[in-house]
Amino acid sequence: MIKLNNIVKSDFEIRCSAVVEDCQFPFELIYDIKNDILQKYELPKGYEWCSSHISHALRYLRSLKNEDNLPNQEVLMWY
Repeated sequence: MIKLNNIVKSDFEIRCSAVVEDCQFPFELIYDIKNDILQKYELPKGYEWCSSHISHALRYLRSLKNEDNLPNQEVLMWY
């Protein structure tokens, strides 16, 4: 699970604060719309194993690039 908070879009990027699994520490994700990449990010210490969570977040942020009305937050879950 990854929770995306404060999702904000500008002309060039989509930013949000992310929290993985049971972690208490958020980190910032920035999706570069033009280059279709996620800018450098750092998972919290001890949560390096959550790299697959980032792939789910990227896929979701990519789906928002042509949207005008973005949700403020989203919880992504899979199994």
